[in-house]
Amino acid sequence: MIRNFATLPALAALLLAGACTTGPSGTEVTRFHLGQPIARSSIVLVAADPARRDSLEFRSFADAVASELRAQSFTPVAVDAPDVAYVGTITISQGSRPAPPKGGLTIGLGGGSFGRGGGVGGGVSFPVGQSRPGEIVATTLALQIKRHSDGSVIWEGRATGLTDTRGAVDPGAAVPKLARALLSGFPGPAGQTVRVP
Repeated sequence: MIRNFATLPALAALLLAGACTTGPSGTEVTRFHLGQPIARSSIVLVAADPARRDSLEFRSFADAVASELRAQSFTPVAVDAPDVAYVGTITISQGSRPAPPKGGLTIGLGGGSFGRGGGVGGGVSFPVGQSRPGEIVATTLALQIKRHSDGSVIWEGRATGLTDTRGAVDPGAAVPKLARALLSGFPGPAGQTVRVP
């Protein structure tokens, strides 16, 4: 069973206010940085939850992120590699809300809450890889990049994809697409939420 690696306080913040859709599509991406050039160099990827850092599930997620970092000219390396320039911390989380009735009805996602404890729209979180039939599932990949030398954050971002499901959603299938959307055109626009097809 794939378990949650970390729980974000509320995934609703990742969704554009007032956005409406006839069904989940695309990926919403938000990135933050100082607008300064980021030298490409070595980077080690770790899980936000230390208990999951050596799990096979996390390694599969990290491999997807590493592949996209290579495409942006970074060099992913092992945790014990010498002279590492950056540390990338990965968080994977999922949340859900009831799916709309079939038939093409439009639903407003901006008022919903995807995260622990529910909220407007009754969103709830659950262990990664589990859901109930008839739900819309939000899978979020978050990545924070710090300088290894002083721990200063130089870039962070998150990508959220929605799936209209009638059963469980495998985050392993979602993460490669989320990583591609998150890191495409790195570092990307700062402080904006954009939709990537």
